[in-house]
Amino acid sequence: MIQKLRKKLIFVLMAVVCVFLIGILISLFVTSKNDYERRSLSSLREPPVYGDLKVPAGNGNIDMPIAMGYVSADGVISITQNQLYYVTEEELTTIIQELSGQSEDTGITSAYNLRYRRHVNDDGSRMYFFSDTYVERNALNAQILYSVIIGLGAIGLFFIVSMLLSRWMVKPVERAWEKQRQFVADASHELKTPLTVVLSNADMMIASGALTDEKNKTRMDNIRAESQRMKGLVENLLTLARSDSTPALAVRVPVNFSFVVTGATLSLEAAIYDMGRTMDCQIEDNLTVLGDGNKLRQLIDILLDNACKYSNEGSPIRVVMNGVGKKELLLTVANEGTPLPPEECKNIFERFYRSDKSRGQEKGYGLGLAIAQSIVAEHGGKIWAQSDGVKVNTFSVKLPCAEGTPAQGETKQS
Repeated sequence: MIQKLRKKLIFVLMAVVCVFLIGILISLFVTSKNDYERRSLSSLREPPVYGDLKVPAGNGNIDMPIAMGYVSADGVISITQNQLYYVTEEELTTIIQELSGQSEDTGITSAYNLRYRRHVNDDGSRMYFFSDTYVERNALNAQILYSVIIGLGAIGLFFIVSMLLSRWMVKPVERAWEKQRQFVADASHELKTPLTVVLSNADMMIASGALTDEKNKTRMDNIRAESQRMKGLVENLLTLARSDSTPALAVRVPVNFSFVVTGATLSLEAAIYDMGRTMDCQIEDNLTVLGDGNKLRQLIDILLDNACKYSNEGSPIRVVMNGVGKKELLLTVANEGTPLPPEECKNIFERFYRSDKSRGQEKGYGLGLAIAQSIVAEHGGKIWAQSDGVKVNTFSVKLPCAEGTPAQGETKQS
């Protein structure tokens, strides 16, 4: 949980920084681009003339266009100035002809990326002023490159800072969580002894035959049943506390998961039949998982027990497992019952979570699926729930296969 909290903090911090940084860099780029365009357009004006459309000599200090064209009232085009060495007067004339059919007075030409400005005289003639955008484009491209480099460097630096900040920020939460986890583990461990004593004494009282009154026998049976439930709750809490303190598996050996699932379904088949349900299994052979066989069996038992509790009478429980590619396997346990809403499919693996519809129908504390999730996480897998919205609820588990596990194989059915 602490690691998830740290990841969320880092994600939030990085998201905020990235948004602000990208906004700043884009604003700088847009500002620079508009400034270049403004200065370029301000230079697109007719320079001082001496005589008829003649540019005076020695006007190098005058900010002026580097190419100009004149279109008379009757449509005759003449180039009055051309300092663009890579554009001939014939090409410039063609560009002016194309611009004559456009309504915009300013813009960029499709050929050579020249910025232009058109001025219409009172007599109907038009002047076209052109400037080269090569320097402007190079400057903007360089700004983009530098912005990317600076942005990536800033993001990388802040990522390191955010990791250090997140570690400092979650320290109080981590200490509180550790104290809570230790309390749950200690309390669960300490409660096991008195519960064992209560259960053993209840068993001896029942076996001794000392209770002759039927009401006392019923009371003793109730004491034993509720103590058994309490013991199961304590053991589940202890299991979760241990998984919190040691998230890594203590035992990691190749386990034939196909054999484990088959064994679990066969052992529960009679009990499921007595409950008025049926079981349909399709299990691919020789799918191996690297992990703890006992915990994997516990995972299957939890999923099957959950399917039995919340399935309609007479409905089938379907267990399907097969290889996904060569590196993963997929196990699904489906049952027919009250459909799970989408929000409940997300929350159902939380500790002590129970849906309103299930309360009062089935006894439990909402720890089974939380334990299943912890087992799957320890084995590097993923578990999720989904519903078709009508009647079928499906719990799916994806686990990584051990090296050398065959991806294809025969299918067992029962």
